[in-house]
Amino acid sequence: MRPKLPFPAPLCPSLHPLALVLLFTVFLLAVHNHRLWQEIGQVWSGRSLHDLLFLGSLGLFFLVLLSLPLQLVAFRRLLKPVLAGLALIAAGISYFMDGYGVLVEKTMIVNIVETDMREAGDLLSWQLAWHMLLTGVLPAALILWVRLTRQGWKREALLRAGAMTGSLAAVGLIALFFFQDYASLARNNRQIRHMVNPVTALYSATVYALGTDRHAPAGPPAPIARLVSLGHGWQAPERKPLLFVFVLGETARAANFSLNGYARMTNPELATLPVVSFTEVASCGTSTAESVPCIFSPLGRSDYSPARAKASENLLDLVQKAGLDVVWLENNSGCKGVCARVPTETLAIRQETDKAYCDTEGCMDMLLVERLRGIAAHLERDTVVVLHQMGSHGPAYYRRYTQAFRRFTPTCDTSQFQDCETKAITNSYDNSILYTDHVLAEAIRALNNVSDRIDTALLYVSDHGESLGEGGTFLHGLPYAIAPEVQKHVPMIWWNSGGFQQRARLAQGCLAASRDRPLSHDTIFHTVLGLLDIETDAYKRPLDALAECRLPDTFIAQQAGVPR
Repeated sequence: MRPKLPFPAPLCPSLHPLALVLLFTVFLLAVHNHRLWQEIGQVWSGRSLHDLLFLGSLGLFFLVLLSLPLQLVAFRRLLKPVLAGLALIAAGISYFMDGYGVLVEKTMIVNIVETDMREAGDLLSWQLAWHMLLTGVLPAALILWVRLTRQGWKREALLRAGAMTGSLAAVGLIALFFFQDYASLARNNRQIRHMVNPVTALYSATVYALGTDRHAPAGPPAPIARLVSLGHGWQAPERKPLLFVFVLGETARAANFSLNGYARMTNPELATLPVVSFTEVASCGTSTAESVPCIFSPLGRSDYSPARAKASENLLDLVQKAGLDVVWLENNSGCKGVCARVPTETLAIRQETDKAYCDTEGCMDMLLVERLRGIAAHLERDTVVVLHQMGSHGPAYYRRYTQAFRRFTPTCDTSQFQDCETKAITNSYDNSILYTDHVLAEAIRALNNVSDRIDTALLYVSDHGESLGEGGTFLHGLPYAIAPEVQKHVPMIWWNSGGFQQRARLAQGCLAASRDRPLSHDTIFHTVLGLLDIETDAYKRPLDALAECRLPDTFIAQQAGVPR
């Protein structure tokens, strides 16, 4: 028995399922694909009669693209829940596509799945709620309100066959008259295929759900080296303990580091220290989920895949096998599996005990330095410490620094970029870089203070960059092939004590002279192995960024006045 409606039947419109599919598809294209049409308008600027006809055919093409799969579920009991769900999904996607310029494809799906509540909370707002209500909830309610009709089975079969045939015929006619235009648009503007809402997101989510990349491998990870040992020179009993600090930055782009030529003084403290800033470093990915495992993997960007990285050992495993201790200090959303087999401390759980640096939103990165000081004070064994920063993670840049570092004003003190001018967004971002400068400088000072009894060194590199409104794009996570350079160009900074310089046989002048060499995340794995003098068949000297700056043992011995 049909349930009784809470309103008079005449007020409830009746539609055939195929008519509802058509109306819903028009709604999707008109309301939730603004970014798609905007991009097409920018890349196809011709306005001849042929161009106008081609642009008109695009509307028909996308109408068919979206409606064809919906025709397959156009049955009374199934169609309305499907369309209502799609309305909500499309509304959420369009908010972030239009407001931040992001694309919800495979990379972004991984980011969404692996984010934590603290990051997700930065994106929640009343603007999002209103957008969801007006363009998602209300359309979904209207869809559920509509009564669906049906014809006799013969007429119904003819209608569905006609709709399917008409859709395919439309695609054929479009190909007949505009094939070259479509080929040119697709070939020269690959980003457009990631902008069809919600097709791209649903396809990417399905691929992710069905794929193996998200599953942890069964059993122990596959070895990546047959032999691992510490160099003979580092095994001498009279050596000082080693403290090697790897600072894994977050969302810092090289273009906004004054050490690299940025007009604003965003690195005033590091500028006073003997550091080397490498100016041409390319990231492995445009998101934390991609770049962090890739940095610690020997695979390199060209061979990297999440599945292969998860199934294999990484740099930290080799460091432990060589006999060094490893500690991972976490102030971000997790190590993405890299620290699964090393001692790990998550700073977020210290919110109640470290109120000088923490509040209910999380902890400031200076707490990492405080924990580093504690480790250094009691260090007796060779140790590698990884500091995983919150850094400049957006969109809440204003939460990544303290009031003392609010030097560039006015700032954008909200996660809703729509409410701020681009200049204010950049000011807030630059303040977060200023705070990172302070954190790194304090870490270096802490290491320098114990260099009389410990050989110390620090390597900093960011996981990826960030867009700050260039081309209407904010944040990060665009597919690597179409991502702007600012999302892929990252800072990398090196510092070492005098004891570490002699221990690692480093020619400091060589480091400074090589600061403008083209490098990438691919070099990190092999550079760290070389600096730590870990002998292994996994090491590749051509990928060691500092190999040419390490001198023979005899040269260092002569400098120190030690006979060989």
